[in-house]
Amino acid sequence: MDNPIPPLYHRPMPPRLSWNWAAFVLGPVWYAARGLWVHATIMAGLYLLSGLVLLPFVHLYSGLKANEDALEFRIAARNYSPNP
Repeated sequence: MDNPIPPLYHRPMPPRLSWNWAAFVLGPVWYAARGLWVHATIMAGLYLLSGLVLLPFVHLYSGLKANEDALEFRIAARNYSPNP
């Protein structure tokens, strides 16, 4: 007997916390280059407000979450409809 649920709903989730060397090295610049301005602005703000104390943490976050953030941005941009 065939599965009545279409395979669309059984796609595997994308991997979480994958490593991105370019994002790790560039930090907020990588996010800005990809068009993720909100992330880039928040990270740059953390740089400035902490006096570069949070620099290693921002770069670590960038390296670990960049691929996931970029994927979520692409999905949200694809699903956005300006006309209700």
